[in-house]
Amino acid sequence: MSGTKGRLDWMMRMPAEVEDAYERAHGADRVTHLRRSILIGLIVYNIYNLTSLFLMADIQPTTVALRLGLLTPGSLLLFWAIRRVNAQWRERLLFVGMLVAALLPPYLLWLSNSVYASYTLGEFPLVLLFGNMLLVLRFRYALMLTTTTCIAALLVVYTKQTIEPALLFPLTVQLVSGLFFTLYGNWHAERQRARGFLAQYDAENRAEEAEREGVALRDISRTDMLTGIPNRRHLDEHLPGLFKDGEDHVLLMVDVDYFKAYNDACGHQEGDACLKRIAAALADFADRHQGFAARYGGEEFTLILPGDVKTGGAFLADRLVRRIRALSIAHPARPDGLSRITVSIGYAGTDETREMTALIEKADRALYEAKRAGRGLAKAG
Repeated sequence: MSGTKGRLDWMMRMPAEVEDAYERAHGADRVTHLRRSILIGLIVYNIYNLTSLFLMADIQPTTVALRLGLLTPGSLLLFWAIRRVNAQWRERLLFVGMLVAALLPPYLLWLSNSVYASYTLGEFPLVLLFGNMLLVLRFRYALMLTTTTCIAALLVVYTKQTIEPALLFPLTVQLVSGLFFTLYGNWHAERQRARGFLAQYDAENRAEEAEREGVALRDISRTDMLTGIPNRRHLDEHLPGLFKDGEDHVLLMVDVDYFKAYNDACGHQEGDACLKRIAAALADFADRHQGFAARYGGEEFTLILPGDVKTGGAFLADRLVRRIRALSIAHPARPDGLSRITVSIGYAGTDETREMTALIEKADRALYEAKRAGRGLAKAG
C-alpha cells in the first residue's frame, strides 16, 4: 500500500489514468450494483409514505405526491441513464439524485405542523446511509451531500416552532453524529477501494514492465549484435517449427565468398560494414518472401523460405545470388579476379527430408559443392 502515497488526494481521487483503468475494470459491475440498489432504495423510500399517515397527517397528500410524483420518476430516470453515460456523468447524476432525496425529508418536516413531525428526523441518517454506504458515492460527492443535508436539517430544527427547545441539543447531536458516521463509512470504503486498486494497478504495471524487459532481454539474446538480424540461437528455436506446420520450406546456407581476404585487405571495420549490408539484403529478401533470415556464424547466414526445392529452390537461390551481387560491394583482394562481393549458396528442402539435422547437413554439403565449383553459385543438396 505504500506505493499509493502521494497518488491519492484527501478527496480519495486517483490519478486520471488510474481512474480510467478502474472504470475499464469495474465500471460495468458498478453500474449493475447501482441499478439494483436504486430499485431497492426506491421501494424502501416509498414505504415512508405510510409513516406520514401517523407523523405528518396534515401534509400526508403532499408527502405521497412528492415521493411518488417526483422521487419515483426521477429514480427510474436515473436507473435508465446511468448505463448510458460515462463514469463522470454517472457519478454526478447519482449525487444530484441523492441530494434531492436527502433534502426532501427536511422540507417535509418544515412544512408539517404535526406535533409528531420531529420523529421523522430519523429518516435523515437512513437516506445518507443509503447514499454514502450502499451506493457508495465517490467521497467528494458524499462530503457535499452530507454537509448540505446536515445544514438543511439543522436549519429546519432550529427554525421549527413546534420543536421544543429542550430537544434542540439532543437532536443536533443525533443528526450530526448519525450523518458523520455515514460519511466516515463512505470515506473508509472509498479509501479501501482506491488504495486497493492502486496497489493492483501498480502490481500489474510492474508485471507488464517485467514482461517487456523479459521480452527485450530475450530479443537481445536472440539477435546478432553486429547485423541486427536473428542469431544462431534464434535460428535453432525457429527450425523445429518447420516440421510441425506441415508446409514445405527451403533452407539456404549462404556464405560470403573470400571474406577473410576482404577482411585482411580492407580491415575489420570495413568487414563489419560489409556483413551488415549483406545481412540487411538477406533480411529484406526473406521478408519479401515471408521467410526468415539469421546469421549462422562468422560470414555465414541461413535463410528459411516457404516453398519446395523441386519447384522453387533453384529460382530462390539464384535470385538471392544475383541480389547480393547487385549490391556491388567492391572486393579488392579476390584471388579469382572478380572485383565484387558474391555469395555461395547451398539449399535443401523439407520436402526431401523431415529431420532437422539432416536438412542442415544436406544444405551445408550443397554449399561446399557451390564453393568448390567456383563460388558465386547456388547448388541444391
